[in-house]
Amino acid sequence: MSGASGGGGGGGVGATTSGGGGGSVAKWLVVALVACGLVVQYSYTTIFDARRPIDPLFVVNSSSSAVGRRFFWPLAGVGVGGANRTAGGYQMMGPSAFDQNGTDQNGPRELCPIVSPHLLGPFKPVKEAPPTLDELERDLAGSGSLPAFGGQWQPPTCRSRDRVALIIPYRDRAAHLRVFLKNMHPFLQRQQISYGIFIVEQAGDGPFNRAMLMNVGAVEAQKLGGAGPGGAPPFDCYIFHDIDLLPEDDRNIYNCPDQPRHMSVAIDVLQYRLPYADIFGGVSALSRRHLEQVNGFSNVYWGWGGEDDDMSTRLRTTGLHITRYPARIARYTMLAHRKQKANPKRYEMLYMAKSRYKSDGLNSLQYKRVALRQNRSLTWMLVELGAPS
Repeated sequence: MSGASGGGGGGGVGATTSGGGGGSVAKWLVVALVACGLVVQYSYTTIFDARRPIDPLFVVNSSSSAVGRRFFWPLAGVGVGGANRTAGGYQMMGPSAFDQNGTDQNGPRELCPIVSPHLLGPFKPVKEAPPTLDELERDLAGSGSLPAFGGQWQPPTCRSRDRVALIIPYRDRAAHLRVFLKNMHPFLQRQQISYGIFIVEQAGDGPFNRAMLMNVGAVEAQKLGGAGPGGAPPFDCYIFHDIDLLPEDDRNIYNCPDQPRHMSVAIDVLQYRLPYADIFGGVSALSRRHLEQVNGFSNVYWGWGGEDDDMSTRLRTTGLHITRYPARIARYTMLAHRKQKANPKRYEMLYMAKSRYKSDGLNSLQYKRVALRQNRSLTWMLVELGAPS
């Protein structure tokens, strides 16, 4: 094209050159404007959002604060020395914390049926909720789904076969939390499960450590769940649950079988397909025995990614294997959310997971509980985590 233009008269060449230059300038001006826009957008999301103060779910005051201490889990089989490594005793709750109708969980009632008569099967999760927690609780009360205290509930007419703690690692997701509670309380009650919902929020604005929060939740649930003489039975099953996943079928029973169970098999944004065979993220179920056997989750994963694959390695290493419901039942809807910053060292840490699990987990957990609040729909705690090494 340039050769053909060069073959024309001088005026033609001059006109072509001038017009091309103007077009080039305009094109580069557009490119520059687009680039500036991208820089502004990137700066907003990575600087403003990352550095803005993260307000906790509830205001922390003297009535919600707790004395900061280091807590240990009394483990079996992972080489924890000493018999007195548990800091503090269980915090007991009255009967209303775990029983809505004044009857004793350990009383003479018959066991609930293996298959609850209240199951609906497939259903569409609700993706909206009232704008405040108080309004949500009024909404749940109106439908008969609001627990008596602390997010804990048990069937009023039979004795549940399971005692389940839902552990939800949390930060800055208030809208998602209300949607989660609106869906999960009716869902679990239709399954006739004795359960408690524990929201474990990481204090500060440092890198998020989802796995350590799940360890903290398991430890705190045993203290706050009425364990011990005169209270409800201790939790024997933990469901570790991302707050942005909502089940679509209540035949996906929230209990702990003989082997660990990966619950969130089929997620809508993944075209309801399992990404890979060893995945254990999203929603997973571990009995207390299994959690102790693998020494809980790793505490070293700061930032997004790696902790669930680390748990898969722990399961294999200790002779356990992952079980799943069929994909047509274990279906979930994912709420829209902003992706977190990935942990750049996750692959390096995964490489060492097998050799590290006995010394990294429940027996190395360090944290301080700085606040506690128990509404009717949930138990919330704000915790400071041990600094990353």
